[in-house]
Amino acid sequence: MLRTFVIALSLIALLTACDSKQEGKKKAAVAKSTTISAPYELLVVAEKDWLKGPYGTAMMDAVNAHIPGLTQPESNFRVTSINPRDLNNTFKVYANMIYVDIDPKHKEAKMTIARDVYVKPQIVLNLQAPDNNSFADLVRRGGEQIVDVFVNAELGRERSYLTSVHSGVVLDAVKKKFGYTVYAPQNLDAINKNGKDFIWSSDNKRENLLNFCIYTYPYTSDSTFTLAYFTGKRDSVMKINVQGERSDQYMVTERRSLSAKMQKGKNGPVYAVRGLWEMENDMMGGPFVSYSQVDTTKNIVVVTEGFIYAPEKRKRDYIREMEAALQTLEM
Repeated sequence: MLRTFVIALSLIALLTACDSKQEGKKKAAVAKSTTISAPYELLVVAEKDWLKGPYGTAMMDAVNAHIPGLTQPESNFRVTSINPRDLNNTFKVYANMIYVDIDPKHKEAKMTIARDVYVKPQIVLNLQAPDNNSFADLVRRGGEQIVDVFVNAELGRERSYLTSVHSGVVLDAVKKKFGYTVYAPQNLDAINKNGKDFIWSSDNKRENLLNFCIYTYPYTSDSTFTLAYFTGKRDSVMKINVQGERSDQYMVTERRSLSAKMQKGKNGPVYAVRGLWEMENDMMGGPFVSYSQVDTTKNIVVVTEGFIYAPEKRKRDYIREMEAALQTLEM
């Protein structure tokens, strides 16, 4: 009887240990399934004393570069830095991480990307070099690429969210008029203007006003994708469709603020323009981002745009949210 009781206790202990191991595995799986850092937070893992020196400062300057086309200077990320020995579970939950490793054992300076190392989704950018000079050259050549890695990752996360949670109002209106699919933020719940080859939607809030536009026009040549052509076309379209309370109030482009580049998109090449808008004869204004691309089946240019009106507030997260929406367009 006693032997049976001992065996029973042993089995219970074994099962408990197994359950504990399984529970530990489950907790680990749960821990690796989500991040808790806010969007555009970035953790830099490097020796603090080194970061204060010229080489660390150069890297931080590249990471903290200002976003083009905003009304006031705003950095790409909110950056936190720690020593490598302090990288514990508290910090491993960051979705964006840079790990600096300068050691003579490395044969060359290079950057590598690792995904979902500690949590999901996560991007860890490893910057390694044999010495400070080669590291500085790596950052000098790849500073823009370093920023793009994390910005594109954040835009991708936002796109994934928008495919599940989005504005049905915008989706239905765009589908009906143009036959396209686009996922705009859910709180864009009003169609302000549904005109000829044009739709304008907003959330109609007094503050943090998010706006989405889509319009088309015939494609004639590649001269379409120049700042001069873009600005002239945009101003003519907005003058008719985005007006104030009076007839002499309408949206115009602040030409000195513009920057543009061609980039890859899901439907082909995209002409991306960033800058500032303002209302003629009014005090309103803010940033915008615009994507122009050709629908080759219809031989038309399709322009999608997000613009923000958020006076006295930071606008980085709003404009990036709208840019992610533009990237969901399917023609």
